[in-house]
Amino acid sequence: MEKSTYRYPVKLDGIEDILEFTRIATKCPGEVSLVSGHHRLSAKSFLSVTLAKLSWDQVTVEADFDCYFEFESFIEQ
Repeated sequence: MEKSTYRYPVKLDGIEDILEFTRIATKCPGEVSLVSGHHRLSAKSFLSVTLAKLSWDQVTVEADFDCYFEFESFIEQ
């Protein structure tokens, strides 16, 4: 059986968003990543989330569980 992957585009406006996003990600079970194209960084690392925010035009959170409600305030509609 193939594992499901959930992806949502997110917007991180400043340092407070990065801190909150990382805090939420560290409480999530399993792997939570930020992806853009072929690039992938851990969403549980403050440094990785900061790098993604500063370097990528589009940031997407990806997890093997439906993380919509955890990151709802950051998801772009």
